[in-house]
Amino acid sequence: MNAFFDKHRDLLEQALQDGRWLPVATINSIRYLVEVGPAADWQTFGEDWQQVLCLANCNLRVGVDAAVWVGTLDTLDAWNPAEYAHQERLSYQTLDGETLCSAYKFDVAPGMYKVTLRGFKRRQALDYPAPNYGFAYELHPADNFDSFANPLVEQVNIAKM
Repeated sequence: MNAFFDKHRDLLEQALQDGRWLPVATINSIRYLVEVGPAADWQTFGEDWQQVLCLANCNLRVGVDAAVWVGTLDTLDAWNPAEYAHQERLSYQTLDGETLCSAYKFDVAPGMYKVTLRGFKRRQALDYPAPNYGFAYELHPADNFDSFANPLVEQVNIAKM
């Protein structure tokens, strides 16, 4: 799917505008924590974190499966929807036996959402394997997608902030 969108940038932009997906190229499963939903429901980003990014006006459409998957873009290279059925996350084993997650499922009511993407960084970095960065997808119900921000052209690499 990544290769397809690389060749068809017009379709990529249309998919973003329609809220079909919301790619953030810098998130990886090893270094980041992720929250999805209203800010009042977040449990991860407290006083030990500082917000370093705010990108508003992104679009996201949630289908009848009532799920939002956040994962590495690599999972789209060999897209197989059956891998996601009845799963809460996708994981893999490294050569040294460590289990890493490549995608997480978040339960979200079907509908249209305006998303504010917020990036966070720990005030004091912790040693590996503790993640020192995080993203929160703050969801706001919407009636339409009359405009949108493209996260692929914005600076969203919070590890460099």
